[in-house]
Amino acid sequence: MGMESAKRVLNRYGETFAAFYDRYFGHYAEKAAPFFLCFLASRASPFARAVLDLGCGTGRIAFHFLQAGYDFTGLDSSPAMLALARDRCLRFLPAGRARFLQTDISSFGLEGPFGFALSTYNTLNHLDSEEKLRSCFRSVRRCLAPGGLLMFDYHTAKGLREWASTETASLEEGTLTLRGAFNPRTRRAVSSLRGVFRGRPFAERILNWSLPLERLEGVLGEEGFSKVVFARIDDLNRPLADPEGEKRVVALAG
Repeated sequence: MGMESAKRVLNRYGETFAAFYDRYFGHYAEKAAPFFLCFLASRASPFARAVLDLGCGTGRIAFHFLQAGYDFTGLDSSPAMLALARDRCLRFLPAGRARFLQTDISSFGLEGPFGFALSTYNTLNHLDSEEKLRSCFRSVRRCLAPGGLLMFDYHTAKGLREWASTETASLEEGTLTLRGAFNPRTRRAVSSLRGVFRGRPFAERILNWSLPLERLEGVLGEEGFSKVVFARIDDLNRPLADPEGEKRVVALAG
């Protein structure tokens, strides 16, 4: 199957890969959470304690926010990922401070208001058309409080070119083989992952796409986000002069 004919749906990772992902890819959430929390703490809003996460994965970001006193709603299309998120955040569930919902983040309906919506680890790159991105932003806008903020990290074409690598790794609890390809004309990248984790095999196919950032800003503006800036995750208060020159940016839209 070629890159152009890859199935255009959000990845619904299976149980074994979800556990592998949590074990070996969870470090990004651990690094990102302090930057997001520090930035959000500087914003005064009566709704700021209510957070929405698009593509919450195994709940690592959620756990940091819940520990910091925020109420958290996580959305994901993978039941296996959500099960791990609920287990990780179990002590926050009975009081209603945390909830994890299986849904397609490209189109959803939730009652808010949320003071802050975020998405991490390039999740919105999985939305592989302008229409899906637009629908996602519209869904967020409907449940975001006045003055609320949407913040998400995003691979540029430069970043996707590097992401679509080919390599094999032997790990402490398994193995992983990546075979990636990037099409510079379409700005699409696909990676096939095969491996074994704790004696169980897995196979996943991940499609990512990068809309030019100038157009991404335009779509956000058309969906009601009047101010959009791009920054690095470690310096969220300083807009980038050349965001397309970065491998990954953080979009802040309010």
